[in-house]
Amino acid sequence: MKTLDSKPEQFLTDANGKRTGVLLDLKTYAQLREAEEELADIQAYDAVRDRAHSEIAAGQYVTLTSYRNRRARKAK
Repeated sequence: MKTLDSKPEQFLTDANGKRTGVLLDLKTYAQLREAEEELADIQAYDAVRDRAHSEIAAGQYVTLTSYRNRRARKAK
């Protein structure tokens, strides 16, 4: 994962000076969104990893070639 560039922070404050938000440049925002998506992918994989490995070990899987062939037959 790429590290984010360190830039001066810019905060939004309310009338009392309490920090209520932060301003990000578009590059930093895009990097944060990409990191968020990557984390979601990792979490989704982790959630099904054990089940998937069990099914593969039990022979309960379909190869990509056989899946494509079956889909092609259904499409006709």
